[in-house]
Amino acid sequence: NQAGSNPVIVLTKADTAEDSGMFQAQAEALQRDLPVIALNGRSADSVSLLRPWCGVGQTVALVGSSGVGKSTLVNTMTGPESDAKQKTGTIREYDAQGRHTTTARSLHAIAGGGWVIDTPGIRTLYVSDVADGIDTLFAEITELAPLCRFRDCTHAHEPGCAVQAAVASGALVADRLERWRNLLAENRDRTPIVSGPRGNKIVRKKKY
Repeated sequence: NQAGSNPVIVLTKADTAEDSGMFQAQAEALQRDLPVIALNGRSADSVSLLRPWCGVGQTVALVGSSGVGKSTLVNTMTGPESDAKQKTGTIREYDAQGRHTTTARSLHAIAGGGWVIDTPGIRTLYVSDVADGIDTLFAEITELAPLCRFRDCTHAHEPGCAVQAAVASGALVADRLERWRNLLAENRDRTPIVSGPRGNKIVRKKKY
């Protein structure tokens, strides 16, 4: 959100799930009005499902763990006539993890317009300096916060907390509030702070 991109969650290998709708509903709950597309990355139908983000003048970047089907989807999006096919791999049986087949970022023309960027698989994704993005991601909490009795309410134990009241009434899921706390704490710990006369940035270090 904060980077100015339009996030879209793509659930690949939907054809292998007994109930892909259940996973789609879980992903849609992550953010209000978040587009979630469930597809079979090998099927030509996936191109039409992703067309709203893949038109002329548009660029999409596929980001995810190894083995989730990014390169397979790229090959489908670029069309059968493309000479630059991405190498694909399989999931390891002993730990259900994907093999690293893509080792560098690459840009490919999408059949019919637009561009797609294939990226290597990621193991862990951290956040830093994304306070505004968190506000957007948890819009329901952001909208409730001004209704709290105290302006610096942490939504944990203060009386008159509108967020806690929403949890108590069932209007806000408690797990959602917990995820907000965890992401806020990670962002605080990893965001550089300005310190010293030269404005040097340092990162808070966790104490274990």
